[in-house]
Amino acid sequence: MPPWYALRRPSIAIKLIGATIAIFLAAVSLMTLLSYDRYTRDFQQQSNERTKQILDQLSLNLDNYVDDLFRLSLSPYNNLQVLQLLDLPEPDTEYGQLQKERQIEDFLNQMIVTPRLDILQVYIITGDHVYLNGRAVNVEPLEPDFREQDWYVQALGTQTPIFLAAPKTIRSNPGVRIFSVVKQLRSLKDTTKPLAVIRVDANYSGIANIADKVDLGSGGGIVIADGNENVIYSSLKDVDPVKLYQTARERSASQFHLKENGRRYLAATSEIARADWTVISLNAVDELNRSAIVTRNFTILIAALGSLFACLILFFLIRAFLRPLLRMVSVMKQVKLGHLSVRVPELRSGDEIAYIGHSFNSMIGRIEEMMEENTRLTKEVFEKSYLQKEAQIHALVSQIRPHFIYNTLHTIGALIQVGRTEEATDNLEKLSLVLRGYASIDQAIPLRKELELLEAYLGIQKSRFGDRLAYRIDIDGSLGERLIPAILLQPIVENSVIHGCEPRRETTTIRISARTDGKTLALLVEDDGGGIPDDKLQALLRKIKSGPQTTLEGPEKWELRRGIGLVNVHTRLRMQYGEPYGLEIASSPGRGTTVRAALPYGEE
Repeated sequence: MPPWYALRRPSIAIKLIGATIAIFLAAVSLMTLLSYDRYTRDFQQQSNERTKQILDQLSLNLDNYVDDLFRLSLSPYNNLQVLQLLDLPEPDTEYGQLQKERQIEDFLNQMIVTPRLDILQVYIITGDHVYLNGRAVNVEPLEPDFREQDWYVQALGTQTPIFLAAPKTIRSNPGVRIFSVVKQLRSLKDTTKPLAVIRVDANYSGIANIADKVDLGSGGGIVIADGNENVIYSSLKDVDPVKLYQTARERSASQFHLKENGRRYLAATSEIARADWTVISLNAVDELNRSAIVTRNFTILIAALGSLFACLILFFLIRAFLRPLLRMVSVMKQVKLGHLSVRVPELRSGDEIAYIGHSFNSMIGRIEEMMEENTRLTKEVFEKSYLQKEAQIHALVSQIRPHFIYNTLHTIGALIQVGRTEEATDNLEKLSLVLRGYASIDQAIPLRKELELLEAYLGIQKSRFGDRLAYRIDIDGSLGERLIPAILLQPIVENSVIHGCEPRRETTTIRISARTDGKTLALLVEDDGGGIPDDKLQALLRKIKSGPQTTLEGPEKWELRRGIGLVNVHTRLRMQYGEPYGLEIASSPGRGTTVRAALPYGEE
């Protein structure tokens, strides 16, 4: 029984178990999905709140960091000596100028040596002088036209600290990016009098150190960008930070969802107003829901194990209840497989199932009697069909003779060696035509097609034997569309070539012709070869009469090997058309052989 049959024809037990399992699993699945959905939404909300808190704390730390830089720019107000030096006119002597420069740069050096390693350079710019000190080996001076740049002009016009957030690199160290805080310094004596401008350059590594402490899991990260879409910091690997910033500006929401590269993300934003920075956190939703997924999978596993346990108990209970009926079904299956000797055991219950079993046994008894008669008839039909197939197989095997293929290939090789490639190619095409003809051995083909195969076969043999072989095909073209069994004439012609031409040195002529009397179509193959001795001819005729299933011994066994193609052709004609049709063989030693194949003329 095929494995799918049990699914197409389920038993009562399978139906009961299946229905119970389906209802049970549906309930468990619905409960699991609802629990998972509720848990996921609650967990995601908690994750969103936690992410928002982390983002707010990060924004606060960054804001404090920027505020510290602003307070650092106010350091000169804590050193009255520096303010006084800046408030005094420039000394007239070089020594005085050198002394003033040294005192101010010492103060700048004190600012640099603070524990904040991110402070790189500090400048104090007066009307005609620039004082600077820095942590780098080569302190970078300001650009020659810095007094015309916006930051300097803006600093002279306001007391509010100015934040230069656009990333900039030091020419002496291109790998270091910096940002700056600029503040105007005024006299303590006259608060309306500007004394100088202080500029503090800091490394972005300070911001990176703060942001790197935030871990948002696989696929998540932090992006810090300014209002000009300059990326200050990014820890993202799979998402373009600039594109994320642009999306955040378009959404103008503190939290939003987006999908990138086939993955869903939750984004949250926070602003640092004094630096004109936007801080964006990005969390992969699957990471946020990882705990919920683990819980869901665990719930499904428990439900599956519980369902399996319940199904096992149900299975044994139903089998115990339906055991008599299942036993009867088992006997029915054996009967279906052909075992008519089995019977349903007698049941003592006396219920409907027992009545069905008794009736079933009676029916099987009657069927068994009928089957004996049917078996006899079927055996006869089967044997006839088997013999026909066997004859066809023997015919096919006998046609594909290894020595014919070997000799043909040998001839083709010899033609190629002597440079007659066109003739070799022609023989290859003819061999291909002959071999393709064997594929239709169990079909009926037009007579003209059979003659095409004969032309190809005889053409090959002509190349092999040369002048030792001659042939003529004298068949009226009006018979070309008559249907005959495939590979009918070729075994007969092959027999004439092998046993009529091959042993002789003289020329052997093979003639193929056809005759009809209105009821019978006779196809004749005649050769003027050496003929068949009388004793061997009689053995061949007995073999043809007895059929291919008969075993012969002695000389008759030799004759079977010689004429097996003729035997198979005769058997095929007899099995297809009946007793009057088949082969007739006439031969005389030294005078040649004639084979006549008779088949109905009135049937297409």
